[in-house]
Amino acid sequence: MIPKRLVEELGLGKGDAVIFEKVGEHFVVKKLKAPGKRLEGVMSWDPERTAKPERVSPQEMKRIWKT
Repeated sequence: MIPKRLVEELGLGKGDAVIFEKVGEHFVVKKLKAPGKRLEGVMSWDPERTAKPERVSPQEMKRIWKT
């Protein structure tokens, strides 16, 4: 069970997912973004069609696929 203070601070609601990440000797708790919202962000990406391949930088790909 997650303490009420942490639930309130993270803005957690029923069914929200969290991730525990070990940083040094401590754990960081983060609220996970809803998978549907990430997918909607990717699906709404609509680059201009130029009929020729266009290079995308690794930074741009990270921005597109960021979670």
